[in-house]
Amino acid sequence: MTERPATYLYRYFFAGEPAGEGRLEVRPQEEGVKATLTAEVSLPLPKTRQRWQTETDREGFSRYFAERVEVREARVFTVERLEEEGVVLVSQGKESLALPYLAPYHDPLSLLLALSRLELIPGDVARFPMPGGRAYVERLPDLEVEGRVRQHFRLRPGLSLVQLEEGIPVRIAQQVGDHVFEAVLEGVEEVRRRRRWV
Repeated sequence: MTERPATYLYRYFFAGEPAGEGRLEVRPQEEGVKATLTAEVSLPLPKTRQRWQTETDREGFSRYFAERVEVREARVFTVERLEEEGVVLVSQGKESLALPYLAPYHDPLSLLLALSRLELIPGDVARFPMPGGRAYVERLPDLEVEGRVRQHFRLRPGLSLVQLEEGIPVRIAQQVGDHVFEAVLEGVEEVRRRRRWV
């Protein structure tokens, strides 16, 4: 998605009404990428604060994923790949489950970041393992928006539509009940490196 640290700012809409905002911070590292998506969503009610974090390997597959959702109380869900032990550790609250590690897999955020690297032509469908299931990515025909070409993808399960411009997700839409929830890119900030004082 990016070779340099960057923060992508999104506005959210639900049924066409403003519904909140989010920040996707992506930091390339020696062994992959670390990305954090934070979101404050006010529609549909109740107001929620959410945070997703992924750490990937060089190929873009998930090594660690965490999801935190705060509504009235906080819920935390994590998935960690422990290759030496040959397991994937899935934790929710105080409960943990070890699944056999069979193949590299994606989490929802690592899959979003991987879309720009997929070599699919319109009509192609790729399948990826995910803990407890699988995800499908279908390449749809490109779109032209304001004179710029956008790659267009459909992701399942969840039936999300994602538009990329120059490898960056600029619009994400998902059906929620009878309405559509959308994330629209509003801007990009380059992340400044922290100075080290000796």
